[in-house]
Amino acid sequence: MRRTPRPTSLLILAALLPALACGAPEPKAEVAVAAVSAAELPPFQQEIASLNAEVTLPGVWKYGYRMIDRPDTTYGAHRAVEFIYTADSAAGVPPRLLLAIRAYKKGAWDKVRVSQKDLAKVLAERGDEVYTYSIVTSSPYPVGTASTIRVDQMMMALIGERTPFKLTFK
Repeated sequence: MRRTPRPTSLLILAALLPALACGAPEPKAEVAVAAVSAAELPPFQQEIASLNAEVTLPGVWKYGYRMIDRPDTTYGAHRAVEFIYTADSAAGVPPRLLLAIRAYKKGAWDKVRVSQKDLAKVLAERGDEVYTYSIVTSSPYPVGTASTIRVDQMMMALIGERTPFKLTFK
């Protein structure tokens, strides 16, 4: 019996592995469509009633998150507005926190800034209030999936040089 050469065996194995993998991977066909249309979306405003403000987000964020506005005492804050990625739960992709805006009194923020140097960045200040934001530093989803690609687009649009990301008070 003739043995199959090693490189050929590896190619066959590489072709068969995706078919043998457990669970259904996220569909990748939708990625190209989402990437093109999301990049063309204009910035938009999301109202934050508790802060009497609105946040301007890049267009790629449209329809990609759920906002949770709640009291919060993390690191001395008094309010948190969290933006949770709304992945396709039918495909088994769990929602994850991408962005948090926290409200502090200036004294509390000064203490946090000293002890937690890179915890968050200042988004806006108003009176005795400081509003900060923090984002995920890498996608919480597996590499190459539609969710990772979308989250990367969202984060890059948020921190890019020409980002529209800002907090405006009414």
